Amino acid sequence: MPYPTAIFRRVVAACAAMAMTSTAWAAPAAVAARAAAPDPLQYVALGDSVAAGHGAASTGDACGRSSAAYPTLLARQAHGSITLRFPACTGATTIDVATRQVATLSRETDLVTITAGANDLGVKQVLLACQSPARVAACRTGYAAINRRLSSALPRDLARMMRAVTTAAPNARIVVTGYPLPFARTRRCAGVPVQPALRVRSNQVIHQLNAAIAEAARQSRVRYVDVARPFTGHELCTARPWLIGAEGIRDNTVLHPTAAGQAKGYFPALVEAGLAGRP
Repeated sequence: MPYPTAIFRRVVAACAAMAMTSTAWAAPAAVAARAAAPDPLQYVALGDSVAAGHGAASTGDACGRSSAAYPTLLARQAHGSITLRFPACTGATTIDVATRQVATLSRETDLVTITAGANDLGVKQVLLACQSPARVAACRTGYAAINRRLSSALPRDLARMMRAVTTAAPNARIVVTGYPLPFARTRRCAGVPVQPALRVRSNQVIHQLNAAIAEAARQSRVRYVDVARPFTGHELCTARPWLIGAEGIRDNTVLHPTAAGQAKGYFPALVEAGLAGRP
């Protein structure tokens, strides 16, 4: 899989430095390597539990940050040409990103990725409430609240978040992602205790969330990356889902990307977006 241009160039430079140290007997190896290898790309990964990789691999981190998260994969695949700062945290909202996580950014930051917005809506909590026949009123109220947030508070808060990030990291390439649709479009859904109508409604909410993120990114001149396409065929209700299903209810990882979802869904989508230059 191709690296982003800047990352690729840094890897090539590092390889050239290694070649020089093995052949250039006239100069000390350490001096040649320092002269050929540029400073690492300064990368900061912001966002919620999806950005943190919560549920994709076991971790003792209080924020759910795991070794299978897409930011970790990006840094690892760069083989030392990226320095990662990773403030993304489970439960983070767009306001948390704008007021807390931005403290990790600076004028020296080269690359920023953001996945945030789902916690602003509380989609997962509403979906879990809607599974109980005894909570019909709570289900209806929950979706009504989501619709209100989608049309009013969320666009404002997304714009605030992106403004805070672009201000704090004025020289960085900034990329914001959407979310995968949780359910495949099928009547049958073995092992997932969610009625067809609720699956359709949940997909509609995530589609609207993605549209709001994309529009805020457009207005902020920030790159938006769609991950719904790479997850197509791997939603819940498919043979090989890249999302955690009912088995994740107990540990609060339900609807989060699995290790495969991070590695085969988010990671390639971000790489193909061209993380190296300005939008």
